[in-house]
Formats: sequence, structure tokens, C-alpha cells
Amino acid sequence: MKFLTNPATSPASLLFQQCLVEIVPENRLTNIAKDEIGGYFLDRINPTPVSEDLWMKVLNNTNGKEKIKKNVSHDPFLSQLPVALQFHLKDKEIKWKSFKDVKIASILPKEKNEKLELIHVMPGAKIPQHTHEGNESFLVLHGSYSDEYGNYKAGTVQVRSDDHHHTPVGHAQTGCVGLAYTHGKIKFSGTFGKLLNLIAN
Repeated sequence: MKFLTNPATSPASLLFQQCLVEIVPENRLTNIAKDEIGGYFLDRINPTPVSEDLWMKVLNNTNGKEKIKKNVSHDPFLSQLPVALQFHLKDKEIKWKSFKDVKIASILPKEKNEKLELIHVMPGAKIPQHTHEGNESFLVLHGSYSDEYGNYKAGTVQVRSDDHHHTPVGHAQTGCVGLAYTHGKIKFSGTFGKLLNLIAN
């Protein structure tokens, strides 16, 4: 999996990787392998002296995080998201932009054309045909969707290049909630493409 073999280079790519590892079981194995390799090289680094109370500080910090994890969210929508995303959104208001039956919320400020967004597609709703100026990676968190190329259920991730045009449709009963990591602007290419591009970007 590309995301797990390449290092995270930004907050957006790191958070996307964390969510990917958390909800896709086979990706956990890849992440464990990365940790093993990292451990191998760490064992060969010359040790650096640290303060005597450092270990107790680490333990205290860990215990605090465990308590937070149990009460990460009381919001029914947020509680269905990966824990990494819940921590990030804790005490923050999700600001949705509604486009008829599709809602989009920015998770992180845009940085170097990178965006991380939650996409909520209502049951049976369609996102007009589009592509992106750069790559789009879409992780299905809940429900499912389909396009001209197949059907995608929770736990799957699709990577689309800038020459890939598709028309996603949310599942008729469940709709779809996903996490989109994109480079560049969305480019609608259907009948009303120019108008939609003005609204979306």
C-alpha cells in the first residue's frame, strides 16, 4: 500500500495514514513491519542520556491519553469515525458545506495544495462527474458507493489520478461517509462543469 510504504510528509498525509491503519486490518500488518524495521535501526543508534524522571513522565502522559480515549466523543456521527480522527476533531466544530445531497467538511487547513476532507454522500445521491488536478485518495469509513469502475465498501481505499473521470453514487440505503486526501482542485467535467467548478473551488 503506497501510503504505508511512503513516509508521511504533512499533517494531512499523516492523519490519513493513521485512519487507514486503524480501520483496514491488512494495513496493520504493513504498519507492524514498518515498526519492526524502525526498531532494528533504532537499536543501532548510540544512546543519548535522558533525565531520571523521563519514564514516569511518559507513563503519566500515556495514562491521561487512555482516559481521554474512553470519552473521545458523545456525538453519534463522530463516534463512528476512526479514533485518530476523533482525537483530531475533539472540541472542534465540524463545519459542513452542503451541496444538495452531499456534505463536505475540511479537516485540516489547506497546505501546498493538499486537502483532507470528510465527504458525506446521502443515500442514492450522486456527485457529478469529475477528476482532480492531482491525485485523490478516498477511504470509505461507512456505507459504500459505486462509480463507473466498481463498488466500494467500508474499509476500502481508491487512488485516482488526474486523468481519471468518475461519477460516485452513494449506496441507496446507507449512503457513504469517506475521508478524501487530495492534491489540487476538483475539476467537474459534466454538462454544468464550469459552473460547478466556480462553486466548489
